[in-house]
Amino acid sequence: SSISDGIEDAIKVKADIVVLCSSDEEYRLLAPEAFKQLKDRAILVIAGNPPTADELRSKGIVNFIHTKSDIVETLRIFNNRLGIGHQTV
Repeated sequence: SSISDGIEDAIKVKADIVVLCSSDEEYRLLAPEAFKQLKDRAILVIAGNPPTADELRSKGIVNFIHTKSDIVETLRIFNNRLGIGHQTV
């Protein structure tokens, strides 16, 4: 029901990645608050490419995923950050 509740729940379950899904207009307020509350406990990802992306980047929010994302490269980056190695079968 709120950013605080969502972040609290994510921390309780030890989420590695938290994806914030909202409208472009709301990211300006919600994303910095989520980022602040998460601190270094999880990777915050913004679902979308809002017009305020540069403003959010200036506040330390650097992970965005959207239709123009290179999903393989994005997943590779997250795997590396989480220490998940490449395995072959």
